[in-house]
Amino acid sequence: MGKLDRFDQFLPAEPWVNPWQLGDSFAVDYETLRSLLGVAVGSSQASGMVAGAVDMWAGEELRRAGFDPDSVWPRRTTPRILPRDLHNFVESGLTKTLRDKVKERYSSPGAKKALPAEAHVMGSAFSKQADVVVASWAAGVELLISTKTMLSSYQKNLRNRFEEGYGDAKNLRGRHPLASLGFVFVVGSDIPSNALEFAIDMLRKLTTEPDVYDCACLIILDGAAGTPDEPASDERDVDEEPTSVLSLPTSNDEVDEFEEVDDDPVEEIGSADVRLLTENVPDDLSAERFFQTLIGEALNRMPVAIYPEVRQHRKDGRAPS
Repeated sequence: MGKLDRFDQFLPAEPWVNPWQLGDSFAVDYETLRSLLGVAVGSSQASGMVAGAVDMWAGEELRRAGFDPDSVWPRRTTPRILPRDLHNFVESGLTKTLRDKVKERYSSPGAKKALPAEAHVMGSAFSKQADVVVASWAAGVELLISTKTMLSSYQKNLRNRFEEGYGDAKNLRGRHPLASLGFVFVVGSDIPSNALEFAIDMLRKLTTEPDVYDCACLIILDGAAGTPDEPASDERDVDEEPTSVLSLPTSNDEVDEFEEVDDDPVEEIGSADVRLLTENVPDDLSAERFFQTLIGEALNRMPVAIYPEVRQHRKDGRAPS
């Protein structure tokens, strides 16, 4: 079972309720976020499960906003990363029989080299794992969300975490100046008041200085604190450089046509009760303001013919009921 597969059963059924409201405000689905975070309770911080839960929720919010479901990574189903142009070709350019055969190959070892479990994008200085992405061959990175978590050791590691945030922002913005970039930071309810004040100040600086993020979101989680003996933040970004379509090695070795991957079945998983302390989050760092700004910037930086469904959803939300 893949890391994100355990969240699938807690995603709401389609169709999604339009989140756009009067004044272009955005109504966030906190219930889904609580359910997904409840699955991650008890996991080690280094596993990245809390961050994975937030990634799945953020992707779901973009789909609710009107983005094409399969164009938002991580996708609802495997492969989690599937280039939009490849998806369109498979869905529209093949016969049903051939399409089914191609989809059966998505989980083969050879296919996984081009359809990795995690998305990496090239920055101005180095390749960076992208947690939630909307991208295309023609436009490149269109929208990107970076998710970071810290559930323990605040006094020791909080400053280092934001130093990383600055570096990531400059790296991404240097190569993708027109992309809509957002930063989500998750902390536990046990964060000391002075550390929370510092985090709020840093999140604001990450969105107001030149060449950084367009918006930031603070999530305060009650019910999934880390322990002093484990890493203070998720370590999804320190793995070795992954094989990707940017650096796919050439090989004459053919993949066995009959080789299959023995994936573990998805087991029934419960969701613990967690609380989101939204009342402790300033309005400018709220999830509502975050998605309103993030998606608004994506629309502003694209021609009016792009994202027609998102624009129509927002227009429908402006109409009085």
